[in-house]
Amino acid sequence: MDTLLDIPVPADSIAHRCFAPAIPSPLTIAMAIAVSAEARRIFQALTLPEYLETWIVFPEQSADSSLTASQLENGYRLDQRAAGSVQTTITGSFLFRHHRKMRLRWRRTSSANSPQKIHPDSLVDFRLRGNFGSSILELRHSRFASHAEFFWHQTLWQNSLARLASLLRSAA
Repeated sequence: MDTLLDIPVPADSIAHRCFAPAIPSPLTIAMAIAVSAEARRIFQALTLPEYLETWIVFPEQSADSSLTASQLENGYRLDQRAAGSVQTTITGSFLFRHHRKMRLRWRRTSSANSPQKIHPDSLVDFRLRGNFGSSILELRHSRFASHAEFFWHQTLWQNSLARLASLLRSAA
């Protein structure tokens, strides 16, 4: 006797599309870090340009390069400068922003090698858990168009989140 599990389901059927398990993309960065600060301070560090400049670390950042952040209408822009010109720009545009979670459309533009290269947009999600003196910051960065973009951003987030935790710990 056949059971429902024995009946083949064509790949284009409605049942297959509705009940197929979601497969996480291998090109998604997911990190969590303990931060010795209250949620309000972490929120400010994630959203205000003057704080972003202190903890964001670009992978190819050298001793003679600098990072400047500026406020945009609904987000911010990060410019890494070296040798008198902008090498890499990241534009983060808030899709939503609450004290405990936010989502940004993230775009990297690199001009270190001519011609200028605009990478496809990706998504960055932040969530804050905890509140008084100790919080967990969760990051999820997804929708990378290439492995190179994934690895570049993985390095960016590993270095930057470690620096953020260190700065907030020393300021406590």
